[in-house]
Amino acid sequence: MPLPLSPLKALAAAALLAATFAHADSTSHVIDFEDLAAGTLVSNQYAAWGVTFLPNAFAGSGSPTGDWATNTDMTVVSSTGPDVGPLGQPALVSGNLLRSYEGWLNEDGDASFVLLFSQPISSISVDFAGVGNSQDTTGLELYTPQGSFIARVLAGALGQRRLSFSGSNIGAVVVLPGSLDDWVAVDNISFSTAATVPEPASAGLLGLGLAAVGAMARRRPRPSAGAQK
Repeated sequence: MPLPLSPLKALAAAALLAATFAHADSTSHVIDFEDLAAGTLVSNQYAAWGVTFLPNAFAGSGSPTGDWATNTDMTVVSSTGPDVGPLGQPALVSGNLLRSYEGWLNEDGDASFVLLFSQPISSISVDFAGVGNSQDTTGLELYTPQGSFIARVLAGALGQRRLSFSGSNIGAVVVLPGSLDDWVAVDNISFSTAATVPEPASAGLLGLGLAAVGAMARRRPRPSAGAQK
Protein backbone atom coordinates (compact mmCIF):
# COMPACT_ATOMS: atom_id res chain seq x y z
CA MET A 1 0.00 0.00 0.00
CA PRO A 2 1.43 3.41 -0.90
CA LEU A 3 2.12 5.98 1.76
CA PRO A 4 0.26 9.29 1.50
CA LEU A 5 1.86 12.05 -0.52
CA SER A 6 3.14 14.14 2.40
CA PRO A 7 5.05 11.30 4.13
CA LEU A 8 6.48 10.29 0.76
CA LYS A 9 7.80 13.82 0.24
CA ALA A 10 9.32 13.76 3.70
CA LEU A 11 10.86 10.37 3.02
CA ALA A 12 12.41 11.63 -0.20
CA ALA A 13 13.93 14.60 1.61
CA ALA A 14 15.27 12.29 4.30
CA ALA A 15 16.74 10.03 1.62
CA LEU A 16 18.58 12.95 0.00
CA LEU A 17 19.98 13.95 3.38
CA ALA A 18 21.00 10.39 4.22
CA ALA A 19 22.79 10.04 0.87
CA THR A 20 25.30 12.65 2.03
CA PHE A 21 26.49 10.46 4.87
CA ALA A 22 27.94 7.04 5.55
CA HIS A 23 26.72 4.94 8.46
CA ALA A 24 28.89 3.94 11.39
CA ASP A 25 28.41 3.03 15.06
CA SER A 26 24.89 1.87 15.90
CA THR A 27 22.68 3.93 18.23
CA SER A 28 19.55 2.57 19.96
CA HIS A 29 16.55 4.31 21.51
CA VAL A 30 13.44 3.14 23.37
CA ILE A 31 10.30 5.27 23.39
CA ASP A 32 8.12 4.25 26.35
CA PHE A 33 6.18 7.55 26.68
CA GLU A 34 7.12 7.86 30.36
CA ASP A 35 8.53 11.33 29.68
CA LEU A 36 5.16 12.58 28.41
CA ALA A 37 2.14 13.47 30.54
CA ALA A 38 -1.12 11.59 30.10
CA GLY A 39 -3.27 13.45 27.59
CA THR A 40 -0.32 14.50 25.39
CA LEU A 41 -0.76 14.10 21.65
CA VAL A 42 2.34 12.42 20.25
CA SER A 43 3.89 14.09 17.19
CA ASN A 44 7.44 15.46 17.08
CA GLN A 45 8.48 15.07 20.73
CA TYR A 46 11.17 12.54 19.72
CA ALA A 47 12.57 14.43 16.75
CA ALA A 48 15.92 14.72 18.55
CA TRP A 49 16.12 10.93 18.32
CA GLY A 50 15.42 11.09 14.59
CA VAL A 51 11.77 9.99 14.56
CA THR A 52 8.49 11.84 14.01
CA PHE A 53 4.97 10.44 14.55
CA LEU A 54 2.39 11.18 11.83
CA PRO A 55 -1.26 10.06 12.22
CA ASN A 56 -3.36 8.49 9.46
CA ALA A 57 -0.71 6.73 7.37
CA PHE A 58 -3.36 5.45 4.97
CA ALA A 59 -6.46 7.16 3.59
CA GLY A 60 -9.68 6.17 1.89
CA SER A 61 -11.06 2.69 1.33
CA GLY A 62 -9.16 -0.58 1.33
CA SER A 63 -8.70 -1.15 5.05
CA PRO A 64 -9.60 -4.51 6.63
CA THR A 65 -13.02 -3.23 7.69
CA GLY A 66 -13.61 -0.92 4.73
CA ASP A 67 -12.06 2.48 5.39
CA TRP A 68 -8.95 3.89 7.06
CA ALA A 69 -9.46 6.28 9.96
CA THR A 70 -9.07 9.99 9.35
CA ASN A 71 -8.72 10.63 13.10
CA THR A 72 -6.30 8.02 14.42
CA ASP A 73 -5.94 8.62 18.15
CA MET A 74 -2.42 9.69 19.21
CA THR A 75 -3.10 10.30 22.91
CA VAL A 76 -0.81 9.15 25.71
CA VAL A 77 -2.70 7.47 28.57
CA SER A 78 -1.79 5.73 31.81
CA SER A 79 -2.05 1.94 31.76
CA THR A 80 -3.44 2.11 35.31
CA GLY A 81 -5.93 4.85 34.51
CA PRO A 82 -9.56 4.63 33.36
CA ASP A 83 -8.88 5.28 29.65
CA VAL A 84 -7.54 1.83 28.70
CA GLY A 85 -9.08 -1.54 27.90
CA PRO A 86 -8.02 -5.04 28.99
CA LEU A 87 -4.28 -5.37 28.32
CA GLY A 88 -3.84 -9.14 28.37
CA GLN A 89 -0.78 -11.22 29.23
CA PRO A 90 2.22 -11.44 29.46
CA ALA A 91 2.92 -8.11 31.13
CA LEU A 92 4.92 -6.46 28.35
CA VAL A 93 3.60 -2.94 28.89
CA SER A 94 3.37 -0.63 31.90
CA GLY A 95 3.25 3.03 32.80
CA ASN A 96 2.15 5.21 29.91
CA LEU A 97 0.76 3.87 26.63
CA LEU A 98 -0.11 5.36 23.26
CA ARG A 99 -3.75 5.38 22.15
CA SER A 100 -6.61 5.90 24.54
CA TYR A 101 -9.73 3.77 24.86
CA GLU A 102 -11.98 6.80 24.54
CA GLY A 103 -10.06 7.96 21.48
CA TRP A 104 -10.37 4.54 19.87
CA LEU A 105 -14.16 4.60 20.31
CA ASN A 106 -14.29 7.88 18.37
CA GLU A 107 -12.12 6.78 15.43
CA ASP A 108 -13.97 6.62 12.11
CA GLY A 109 -12.09 3.67 10.60
CA ASP A 110 -9.07 1.42 10.98
CA ALA A 111 -6.28 3.31 12.73
CA SER A 112 -2.74 3.75 11.35
CA PHE A 113 0.20 6.04 12.00
CA VAL A 114 3.74 6.50 10.66
CA LEU A 115 7.10 6.49 12.40
CA LEU A 116 9.14 8.62 10.03
CA PHE A 117 12.91 8.38 10.52
CA SER A 118 15.35 11.13 9.55
CA GLN A 119 17.92 8.48 8.63
CA PRO A 120 17.45 4.76 7.90
CA ILE A 121 17.19 2.33 10.79
CA SER A 122 18.28 -1.31 10.93
CA SER A 123 15.81 -2.76 13.45
CA ILE A 124 12.59 -1.98 15.27
CA SER A 125 10.55 -3.59 18.04
CA VAL A 126 7.08 -2.54 19.24
CA ASP A 127 4.89 -3.87 22.07
CA PHE A 128 1.14 -4.12 21.52
CA ALA A 129 -1.38 -4.63 24.34
CA GLY A 130 -5.08 -5.48 24.31
CA VAL A 131 -5.12 -7.42 21.03
CA GLY A 132 -8.59 -8.96 21.10
CA ASN A 133 -8.90 -10.48 17.64
CA SER A 134 -6.43 -13.04 16.29
CA GLN A 135 -7.47 -12.10 12.75
CA ASP A 136 -6.86 -8.41 13.43
CA THR A 137 -4.52 -6.14 11.44
CA THR A 138 -2.40 -5.24 14.48
CA GLY A 139 1.17 -5.05 13.23
CA LEU A 140 3.92 -3.18 11.41
CA GLU A 141 4.56 -2.29 7.78
CA LEU A 142 8.10 -1.28 6.81
CA TYR A 143 9.17 0.99 3.95
CA THR A 144 12.41 2.27 2.47
CA PRO A 145 13.22 6.00 2.64
CA GLN A 146 11.90 6.23 -0.94
CA GLY A 147 8.53 4.74 0.09
CA SER A 148 8.97 1.22 -1.32
CA PHE A 149 7.32 -1.57 0.65
CA ILE A 150 9.70 -3.91 2.53
CA ALA A 151 7.65 -6.23 4.75
CA ARG A 152 4.60 -6.63 6.98
CA VAL A 153 4.60 -8.21 10.45
CA LEU A 154 1.28 -9.05 12.13
CA ALA A 155 0.48 -10.01 15.73
CA GLY A 156 -1.65 -13.05 14.93
CA ALA A 157 -2.46 -13.78 18.58
CA LEU A 158 -4.41 -12.33 21.50
CA GLY A 159 -3.29 -10.32 24.51
CA GLN A 160 0.12 -8.66 24.41
CA ARG A 161 2.54 -9.16 21.57
CA ARG A 162 6.05 -7.91 20.79
CA LEU A 163 6.66 -7.49 17.07
CA SER A 164 10.18 -7.04 15.72
CA PHE A 165 11.92 -6.66 12.39
CA SER A 166 15.56 -6.36 11.40
CA GLY A 167 16.82 -5.33 7.99
CA SER A 168 18.47 -2.44 6.24
CA ASN A 169 17.46 0.91 4.78
CA ILE A 170 14.22 1.20 6.77
CA GLY A 171 13.00 4.77 6.44
CA ALA A 172 9.43 4.54 7.73
CA VAL A 173 7.34 2.15 9.80
CA VAL A 174 3.55 2.17 9.63
CA VAL A 175 2.00 1.04 12.92
CA LEU A 176 -1.39 -0.67 12.65
CA PRO A 177 -2.85 -0.67 16.17
CA GLY A 178 -5.98 -2.65 15.36
CA SER A 179 -9.19 -2.69 13.36
CA LEU A 180 -12.23 -0.52 13.96
CA ASP A 181 -13.66 -3.22 16.26
CA ASP A 182 -10.58 -3.65 18.45
CA TRP A 183 -8.75 -1.39 20.92
CA VAL A 184 -4.98 -1.94 21.01
CA ALA A 185 -2.35 0.13 22.83
CA VAL A 186 1.25 0.71 21.70
CA ASP A 187 4.31 0.87 23.96
CA ASN A 188 8.10 0.38 24.10
CA ILE A 189 9.05 1.40 20.56
CA SER A 190 12.70 0.34 20.29
CA PHE A 191 14.82 1.06 17.22
CA SER A 192 18.45 1.06 16.19
CA THR A 193 19.99 3.45 13.75
CA ALA A 194 23.52 4.26 12.67
CA ALA A 195 25.47 7.35 13.62
CA THR A 196 26.46 9.42 10.59
CA VAL A 197 29.96 10.39 9.56
CA PRO A 198 31.00 12.22 6.39
CA GLU A 199 31.37 10.15 3.23
CA PRO A 200 34.99 9.76 2.06
CA ALA A 201 34.34 12.21 -0.76
CA SER A 202 32.90 14.78 1.64
CA ALA A 203 35.79 14.25 4.05
CA GLY A 204 38.22 14.74 1.17
CA LEU A 205 36.59 18.03 0.21
CA LEU A 206 36.77 19.16 3.82
CA GLY A 207 40.47 18.28 3.90
CA LEU A 208 41.09 20.20 0.69
CA GLY A 209 39.29 23.19 2.13
CA LEU A 210 41.39 23.17 5.29
CA ALA A 211 44.55 22.78 3.21
CA ALA A 212 43.56 25.77 1.08
CA VAL A 213 43.00 27.89 4.18
CA GLY A 214 46.43 26.88 5.44
CA ALA A 215 48.05 27.70 2.10
CA MET A 216 46.39 31.14 2.07
CA ALA A 217 47.69 31.81 5.57
CA ARG A 218 51.22 30.85 4.54
CA ARG A 219 51.09 33.09 1.47
CA ARG A 220 49.92 36.14 3.41
CA PRO A 221 52.70 38.75 3.27
CA ARG A 222 54.53 39.23 6.51
CA PRO A 223 54.80 42.81 7.87
CA SER A 224 58.19 44.46 7.40
CA ALA A 225 60.45 44.89 10.40
CA GLY A 226 59.74 48.61 10.56
CA ALA A 227 55.94 48.30 10.28
CA GLN A 228 53.86 49.31 13.28
CA LYS A 229 52.02 46.57 15.16
